[in-house]
Amino acid sequence: MNIKVLLAGAIAIVFSFSPGFGQITNNPKVEESSAAYVKIKRVELTDQFTIVHLLFTEKSSPQPLFFPSPRTPDQRIPKEFQGTSSIWLDPETRLYKPGEVDKKFKFIKADNIPTDSRKGVMPGDTVNFVAYFERLDPGIEVFDFYEGRSSGGNQSWNFYGIHIKNPLKKDAKAPQAAAKVDKPVKKPVQPAPKPKVEEKQEPAEEPVAAEKPKSGLEKMKTGKMAVGETISLPNVYFETSKVDLLPESYEELNTLVDLMKESENIKIRVEGHTDNVGDFDKNLDLSRKRAESVRSYLIEKGIAADRIEAKGYGGTRPLAKGTSEVERSKNRRVEFVVTQM
Repeated sequence: MNIKVLLAGAIAIVFSFSPGFGQITNNPKVEESSAAYVKIKRVELTDQFTIVHLLFTEKSSPQPLFFPSPRTPDQRIPKEFQGTSSIWLDPETRLYKPGEVDKKFKFIKADNIPTDSRKGVMPGDTVNFVAYFERLDPGIEVFDFYEGRSSGGNQSWNFYGIHIKNPLKKDAKAPQAAAKVDKPVKKPVQPAPKPKVEEKQEPAEEPVAAEKPKSGLEKMKTGKMAVGETISLPNVYFETSKVDLLPESYEELNTLVDLMKESENIKIRVEGHTDNVGDFDKNLDLSRKRAESVRSYLIEKGIAADRIEAKGYGGTRPLAKGTSEVERSKNRRVEFVVTQM
């Protein structure tokens, strides 16, 4: 018996070092999630897939939670599920490298949860399910899981800042180091302006207000803030469909600069948000770049770079649920979150 145990242990060790065995992160750290009743239990990396193991726990409340809204008549809620909750996994779900919207990894398949129909759940039920995606590139040790935006009473499952074990391959480090040494420093070339026809894609816009809304910086002036608190910057504006700050933004941002210089221990995360008009990925990219524009402005004014993060959420975190222009304008915003006091 002891010999068999030792043999089994030796085989396990051999497989754990095999390139095809994969890298496993149990109960990974998740910085933020849109639904507390869905947890990521494990992330496994194989040669072919990024495998995300999740646990859904239905609330005891009878309030329905439909995920997401049906796209075709075939996906409408069956009669036997009416009055209960139902779940499914959107096949458009994808993984992103934070800050790089073009670096996305597509959904492949799922186990124990439908992607073209619905699964009924009763209060207190739990569902273990698995989602398979394209393999994350080695070196990406933090990623985001995006289903999309919540709407119409339906809750999407988004996870931000999922930390995993995925080290860069050793043989990939040397060429990168060599490239940094040999590559000459060049002044970046400004791209040519895009033709006006691209405006038809209707990405989110930031209108200039006739009257200045009340800024959240007033609370910052009093010193009554806490880590995790969100402060609004309603007087920060951008050119339509672009990331360039308008001069009307400078007064508010300069006030923030002064306050951060007075309180040298404060660190913040600038967050960009758009409405839900237009392409989801483009809005996500636009919101990130606008947050980065604010960060760059603060750095240029003398705030240390390590005191400011920047992140874009696109239309995934709306303040208003309506579809009117007034409601959508509330969702086009820039905020910051206090990350350290």
